[in-house]
Formats: sequence, structure tokens, C-alpha cells
Amino acid sequence: MTVIDSYLDTLFAPYPDTPRMREARSELRALMEDQQQALMDAGRTESQAVGAVIAEFGSLEEVAAELGIGAELSGGSGGAQPAADPVLDREQAERYVEAMRRGRWVPAVAIPMFVLAALPLLFLIAVSGESPTGWALGVGLTTLLVLVAGGVLLLVLHGSRMEEHAEVTEGRFTLTPAVRELASSLRREHRRERALALGAAILLWILAAVPVILAGVLSAPDSTAPLYGVCGTLAMVALGLFVVLRSGWSETAAGALLQEADEDDLAATSSSPAIRAIAALYWPVAAAIFLGWSFLTGDWGITWVVWPVAGVLYGGLWSLSAAIGSSDDAQRSPARRA
Repeated sequence: MTVIDSYLDTLFAPYPDTPRMREARSELRALMEDQQQALMDAGRTESQAVGAVIAEFGSLEEVAAELGIGAELSGGSGGAQPAADPVLDREQAERYVEAMRRGRWVPAVAIPMFVLAALPLLFLIAVSGESPTGWALGVGLTTLLVLVAGGVLLLVLHGSRMEEHAEVTEGRFTLTPAVRELASSLRREHRRERALALGAAILLWILAAVPVILAGVLSAPDSTAPLYGVCGTLAMVALGLFVVLRSGWSETAAGALLQEADEDDLAATSSSPAIRAIAALYWPVAAAIFLGWSFLTGDWGITWVVWPVAGVLYGGLWSLSAAIGSSDDAQRSPARRA
């Protein structure tokens, strides 16, 4: 008897031994063995592959709809059951993955556009010297608004195209072994690509301070040359975002198919409505403070401190959210025990 057989025996033991349950067990066994073979073909040992298959498999209730064993799991009662989320079959999941693949360039372009929006204005101010001309300010501000508007428009259009897959993006579906296997294989196939992209992006972000440092050291005290360094920094940050966002589509798609919540997204996962509202506005407000302070004072060599301070405060906000969630769980526990 194989490990998978022993696992399935334990899994099906609490339920009646009906012909439909035996058939469902055979179907599930075939799916798990196929997934095990795929992992072994990818270089895993037999024991590693079996362990991964069993670890990735959820409860029997999650696949009851697809296997047609809902009545058996509920004890065969004929009473009305709560409406379940629709089953997501592999074909639907593959269409969602393809839509994500085709649209991967949209966030990779739109979000860096927000970072680059201020670059033309800063560059024109630097070219104009200590007293920027009206045309430089006018063209720079116009370009800034056009880039921001273009980024927003791209994201809105991408969101409208993905509305046909709303049940996936919102997690309103019943996960099946076939979809679980698709998501796992998607992660495996693109793991190296994501790792290389993330490494390149981190390198760019670490080195992004170099243009500002060099421009500040090599320029005269009253010169506008440091603005060229700021432009270089913004360009490197935007390039890093492009690289990592363009390769991150597979992880986003796999997470959605596996119904995994983004634990770092306080705006979506916090149990506190107040924290969700603050988190949704936090980084846009931080960006507005940074740009406003920088443009009004011109102290670009100092205003960067907004970002580490904002990062520390966001960590505090995350800790507060975790503490509130733990408190809520502790309050619910006595109620469950009662």
C-alpha cells in the first residue's frame, strides 16, 4: 500500500462506504498520483513529492462539489444546504491565468509611471537653473499630470478587462485538486524568473541612492545639479518596479487560485475597519507629503527621510492590526468553548 493510499484511507474513513465514495476516492487518487509524478519529473524524490502532494491537498469538503459527494459528506440528509460557491474547473482557471499573463505589462508600466511623473518637472527645473522659467514649470507640471492620468487609466482599463474573472480575484469559488495542481505548477515554472527579477530590482533600489549622492558631492552648494541625481534615482526605482511587477503576475495568479490572502495587505486583511481605511490611504499620503515638502523647500537631500519614517510607522500599524486580530480571536475563543 502506498503512502497516498494510506492517506486516502484515513481521509475517507469517517464517511459511508458507498459506490460513489469509492469512485470519488479513485478519482482523487489518480489526481494525486499525477501531481506526484509531475513533481518527480521536476527533480523531487519520491518521498519529497508525496509529502508535497499531501501538504498541498486541502480538506475533503473543498472537493466535494467537483467529486459529487456532497450528500455523502453531509450524512445523506435531504434538508436544504447552504448555497456553496461555484466550482472553478481547470479550463476557467487556465483562462484566468492567460488573462493575467497577457495583462502583466499593465501594472508593470502604470505603477512606474507614478514614480516617473515628477521626473520631467525636476529635469526641466534643473535645466532652467536657479530661476525656473514659466514654460519649464508649465510643461513639467502638465507632463506630471498626464503621466499620473495615464497610469490611472491603464489600471482602470485592466481592472475592467479582469471583471469577467471576478469570482477568481475575489475568491468566490470552490477550489479543486486540478486547480490546486495548476497553481502549484505555475509557481514552479516561474520560480526562477521571479527570483532573478526580484534580485535585479533589489539591486537597483539599493543603488538608487548613488545618483543623488554623487550629484550632491560633485556639484556646487547653490547648484541645481542635485536634481539630475534625483531624476536618476527616480528612473532606477521605476526600472526596478517594472522588472519585479512584470515577473510577479504568476505569483499573483497562483495566490488567487489558491485563495491565499496577502497578509501584508492591511487594506484587505485587517479585522479593524479603521486600520483598513488608514492603510488604503497611507502610502498615497506619504508620497504627497514627500513631493509637497520637496517642491516647497527644494531640500531633496533631506526630504528622502519621509520614506524610512513612513516604513517604520507602517510596521507599527501592521503590529497594531495583528494585536487587534489576536484580541478578537481571544474573545471569540471563549464563545466557541461555551
